[in-house]
Amino acid sequence: MPRLTSDVQAFEAHAADADLDDLRARLAAARLPEAETQRAAPGPRRWEQGVPLADLVEVVNYWRTGYNWRPFEERLNRIGQFRTTIDDLGIHFLHRRSARTDATPLLLT
Repeated sequence: MPRLTSDVQAFEAHAADADLDDLRARLAAARLPEAETQRAAPGPRRWEQGVPLADLVEVVNYWRTGYNWRPFEERLNRIGQFRTTIDDLGIHFLHRRSARTDATPLLLT
């Protein structure tokens, strides 16, 4: 039977600027794979050899130069985040009550 704890602590995300700078530096230094051997037309088949290089380059560049963590961090903190331990495993969860009294609970961990 799982060992539960009633020790639930509020949690807020606060990434250090140095950590975000480090992430951008690692993304800039990322070694990307070679392009796919056969370029398929747009559609589901273009993923048959894995992530198309053009898509991967776009995502890496977005995270390196376009994504702004701070607004998302603020949004997460407005929702309500908490941490607890169950069976010696640290659990981070969000808690947001529904406006509906008959709402089915949803747990995201």
